[in-house]
Amino acid sequence: MATRVHRIPAGLLITALLANPAAGAQAPAQETCVRGKPNSPIRIEVFSDYECPGCRAFYLQTMKQVFVNYADKGIACIIYREFPSYPHSRDGARWARAALRVGPRQWGLAAEALFQSQPEWSRTGNPEAVVAAAIGAQDMAAVRKYANDPAMDDVIDRDAIMGLKLQVKVTPTLFITARGKTEKAEGALTYAAMQRRLDAMLAP
Repeated sequence: MATRVHRIPAGLLITALLANPAAGAQAPAQETCVRGKPNSPIRIEVFSDYECPGCRAFYLQTMKQVFVNYADKGIACIIYREFPSYPHSRDGARWARAALRVGPRQWGLAAEALFQSQPEWSRTGNPEAVVAAAIGAQDMAAVRKYANDPAMDDVIDRDAIMGLKLQVKVTPTLFITARGKTEKAEGALTYAAMQRRLDAMLAP
């Protein structure tokens, strides 16, 4: 699989964030592991966009294997951060992040649905329907409550501001930390490339 990236148009995120200048001054961005445990030896932060085709390929072809082989075995804590730049990607981020407020399992269902059905909701502009079908009525009631909370905009903006400060210019962009060292990687890396990188960072 070739490395795929979505290069962010200059000024696009900055223009959007100017409408909410207080976001960066509020509480820190979320630190919830969407998979894995906080005390894992590796921390993987993924700046991603649910409407970005490269992010879709990276999630479906690479990160799902990283979840099973690293996060579920206590080796990695994986944090997904919002970096929206497509027409409907902010709405996708809103529903995924609202699902995470309910729990990591619900985030997993929402993220899987958003990436699998990306061509559909990217065309209709209705990520809510995709998430609702995946999560189910009981959990979706709580997800809707969080998604409709105006504070959710601050949550998304904090991640995006963090990305700007870290000079994220393409999606997906990863920051992988192990043994006190952080490496940056851009693009939809293959699982083999991720495995080599992670194992090298863990090597004595």
